[in-house]
Amino acid sequence: MPARSIAWRLALAFAAVCALVLSAIGVFLYRSLASELAWRDDMALLGRLEQVRALLADSDSLDALQARPRLYQNMLGNLDSLLLVRRADGSSVIAINPRQRSLPDMSAIPRDQTPQRRDVLTWQAPDGAELALLSGEARGPNGELLTVIAGKVLSERDQMLGSYRLRLYLAIGLGALLAFALGLVLLRRGLLPLRKLSEAVRGIDLRSLDQRLPAAGTPTELLEPVQALNGMLARLDDSFQRLSQFSADLAHEIRTPLHTLLASNGQALNHPRSSAEYQEVLASNMEEFERLKRMAENLMFLARAEQAERALDLRVLDLREIGDELCDYFEALADDRGIRLENAFSGELLADQQLLQRALGNLLANAVRHADAGSVISLFRRDEPGVCWLQVHNCGPVIADEHLGKLFDRFYRVDPSRAEPGDSGGLGLAIVQSIMQLHGGQVRVSSDATGTAFELGFAAI
Repeated sequence: MPARSIAWRLALAFAAVCALVLSAIGVFLYRSLASELAWRDDMALLGRLEQVRALLADSDSLDALQARPRLYQNMLGNLDSLLLVRRADGSSVIAINPRQRSLPDMSAIPRDQTPQRRDVLTWQAPDGAELALLSGEARGPNGELLTVIAGKVLSERDQMLGSYRLRLYLAIGLGALLAFALGLVLLRRGLLPLRKLSEAVRGIDLRSLDQRLPAAGTPTELLEPVQALNGMLARLDDSFQRLSQFSADLAHEIRTPLHTLLASNGQALNHPRSSAEYQEVLASNMEEFERLKRMAENLMFLARAEQAERALDLRVLDLREIGDELCDYFEALADDRGIRLENAFSGELLADQQLLQRALGNLLANAVRHADAGSVISLFRRDEPGVCWLQVHNCGPVIADEHLGKLFDRFYRVDPSRAEPGDSGGLGLAIVQSIMQLHGGQVRVSSDATGTAFELGFAAI
């Protein structure tokens, strides 16, 4: 079963809220009306009791009052009202009781006491009818003590309130339906920008990652998600461009050793050669295979680093010892070019020893390869607040500013013609950057007439 749309859900919620509000208003109005009607009926009974008391006090005789029953019926005005005037012995002077209902025993209000609303008794007759009754004492023409009972059947009030309740139910129901319909229409119109954004998103594919969602005219509530989506598209576009460039660079880098292997093997097969010549061809092939192997290993390392599959083995390392080991390893290569290695590392650092050695080793190999013959390559530490910088400095050709920002890209070389057997295939500095990203650090480079310096920034301990 498909889920209902947001417009339907919000419209139903809006209708429910409107129904609750209308119900609260209806209950308030209903109770106000019921209270007002009860107050008017009670006031009418109180007034009627006072009128009958005055009438009895001003009459010449009770016989004259009994001779005019229609007067009292007209005074009551309907069949739902009753009026009883009784003597002390229980005999009736005036008896207007259209339904001839038997009334309950009631205590009469003293003649000198003004009747109040609290004196009105609400009583349910045996036939189910509800009556409001009020009883009070009165004096006849000759000072005779009389009892007056005024009452009213409340069926008319109950009918009026029942009709009012029905109208309230209808009004609340129709109001909820109207609120649902109007809310659904307004919500669908309000969600129109979201549908336009959905259409714009559907129109973006791999060939159009440079497109962006329109922010002009977008509602404020959707502006932040649109900006976030545009940022995501920019990152996807950049990643796709990098991936495309990486694929092209990889194909180019692999093509060179493969072409060399095919050419050398083809020449070896086309002409008979001596064992020494075949051994020379095989040795040359081994160099190319080693180059392909290093490239594959470096690519696997970069892929795992980007996927954060490698867990860091963080330890407190002695930088002086790390520097000595690296200098010993590269000493033979540096001696071939008359380069002297100088280790000025000191102190301790929290890092993964294997990865730190690999990053510094890549920088040292790069420095030895490009440093001027007879120069000095220096390793030293420089501290800033919260950051420990490890620097590899060599004296060599100045790297132009346009190359500095690309040095850590894969397969990028400042001078491709200077590629040598045994190099990293243009991946050495990219590996250094990945290692620093795994450590949460940073890498930077500067180059001027005094030399080129690569710096690794770690969190200080």
